[in-house]
Amino acid sequence: MARSIASINSLLVNVKTLNATLLVKLKQLGFNPDLTLGAEKEYTVKTLIQSIDTLAIQFLTATANSRQFVQRTCYAERQTIISCLGNLHTCLLQTQQDLQRIQPTMFQCHAVHALVYTDERAEQHSLKLLQAAQYLDAIKPCYRLLEMISAHERIHAISAVLENIISQDNEISDDEIDLTEEQSNALELSQYLIHQAL
Repeated sequence: MARSIASINSLLVNVKTLNATLLVKLKQLGFNPDLTLGAEKEYTVKTLIQSIDTLAIQFLTATANSRQFVQRTCYAERQTIISCLGNLHTCLLQTQQDLQRIQPTMFQCHAVHALVYTDERAEQHSLKLLQAAQYLDAIKPCYRLLEMISAHERIHAISAVLENIISQDNEISDDEIDLTEEQSNALELSQYLIHQAL
């Protein structure tokens, strides 16, 4: 297995593990999971955490076939993925550590701004998790690459099934099927379009 794949998988497991209990801990401390964040307020705290989990699962699925993943990505892309996942991991780790240090009776969650709180000295702080949105944005081009890889695999599987169906259809003689002229024309047209798509 390539070292880059081993690094990616290790980071993914760590990210998924840290992310698993994050939402529960935030709710327990009184943070509102429905407050928005991100450059264009595209996430809520809850959907951000769900997006991180989805990303980890899809990357782990894509890297399961490490040889194919290495063939379909270049070294620079894999290094970008490692860098983004490393930043995301650090962000989640710092957030977990901050949540453990917070004394529930000594702080107040901000009512309007996501992941912001005021401590016992009336100083305002924000959790590192706020930065996770930018790390997700940085990794999205690679994420789209993964979607293209899995879509490509599905297209090949569907193509094989369609080719099999078409070859079986061609083996059936016209005497065996009593089609109207309209149905026959529609069948020919659909076979033509399927062949063009393949």
